[in-house]
Amino acid sequence: MDVGADAHLKDTPQDADDRRNERHLLGEKPDNPGAVDSESASTLAEQANVDNEKGSTIDVIPDGGYGWVVVACVFLTNSVTWGLNSTFGVYNSFYIANNYFSGGTDLRYAMIGGLSVSAALVMAPISNYLAKRIHFKAPIVLGIILTVLGQAFAGISRNIGELFVTQGLMFGVGIGLIFIPLLPIVSQFFLKRRALALGISAAGSGAGGLVLSNTTRLAIDNISIKWALVINALISLVVLVPCVILIKGRVKATGARFEPLQVSWIWHPSFCYVWVWGFFSILGYILALYSLPAYATAGLGLSQTKGAALQSILAAGQMVGRPLIGWSLDLYGRFNMTILFTLIAGISCIAIWLPARSFGVLAFYALVQGICGGTIWASCSAVTAELIGLQDLGSALSIFWLAIVLPAQFAQPIAVGLNTYSASKLGRTGPEQYAIGIGFAGATFLAAGLVLILARHHKQQNWKLFVKT
Repeated sequence: MDVGADAHLKDTPQDADDRRNERHLLGEKPDNPGAVDSESASTLAEQANVDNEKGSTIDVIPDGGYGWVVVACVFLTNSVTWGLNSTFGVYNSFYIANNYFSGGTDLRYAMIGGLSVSAALVMAPISNYLAKRIHFKAPIVLGIILTVLGQAFAGISRNIGELFVTQGLMFGVGIGLIFIPLLPIVSQFFLKRRALALGISAAGSGAGGLVLSNTTRLAIDNISIKWALVINALISLVVLVPCVILIKGRVKATGARFEPLQVSWIWHPSFCYVWVWGFFSILGYILALYSLPAYATAGLGLSQTKGAALQSILAAGQMVGRPLIGWSLDLYGRFNMTILFTLIAGISCIAIWLPARSFGVLAFYALVQGICGGTIWASCSAVTAELIGLQDLGSALSIFWLAIVLPAQFAQPIAVGLNTYSASKLGRTGPEQYAIGIGFAGATFLAAGLVLILARHHKQQNWKLFVKT
């Protein structure tokens, strides 16, 4: 910990827990072995797990080691799952511009894009069930099969109904089965650097989106959309198989539980604020992510090339921003910085995007939004573990993912609906047509940040600002 950077912050239970773990690593005796205060109980639960059959054992979280191999593997899996999912905008532009499927409309394509996200999230209970009954890699293997086949079959889809099943449902379910078991696995290897590790692994989606959106566009322009989908399916297969072989977990050591569906987490006194934060965050994130290129091209009349460039800048912001978010969460407090970045994402929509009328301003907004807009992916696991510990992390996150299914599914259709209303009912055109949607995106981020302030208050039991929480 950087003493100089944190000199103005008060000592907290998180700092005490970190020192307790360091003393254990050095073989020193604790100050009071019999004392366990309520504030540090969640972190102690991560470090000391009781084996009912063999007696009490101490699990020392490595805070690195092979965990960095796991982080690298999760980075790569995110690049060819969520990263590839972010390329849907490239496919969407081609479908609409070329009237590729009969009956294809902006709303229907938006529903397909939303389905690929919501289908991934709704798989949380099934993924946890397979992990609990078989092994945490069981849903990942099934997810790899569906991810690869979903893209390959999308290449040979003959109508929009088949595209719903392949590029929407199959691909989305595959992503969920891969992604959901991996997030708790990363947390099992880290304590003080947990948020940094999660941020690095989450950056894979930005890196994948940056690279694959451009290669996908090149493949469509120079070969065909069919082969672009098949090539991406093969890339997924080549990357995912070695990753699933190399990934290891510490499920037994940490006593982690993968309960499929524990509805009691919905009204948990502090976690309830976290999933509500997630509900509003994902709504704003998807609205901003998929509306920006359309605003640039249809709203401002910029070229498709500049619209694609903005998407690349946003992806680059994600790649850089998520490790940055993780590092800052570990340094200044996981709730503090999650709240700050969420509020910045909302303010940027209203203060930068809404009045933007040039490519330069939009490029600046894309960078800021790329860094801050996806805070949910970099911090949800770290914030949840901070509240409830590692043992129940997978079970609580299962409810978290289910809670954000509806906004994930309908965020894009909401954006289309707001734009249509502005044009048909209010007679707005150009950038003014998008004003309501942009304002709505900003408002959802701001609401999310305010909700998480309540979770912070519940954890520290006061409203003090300069406390590392």
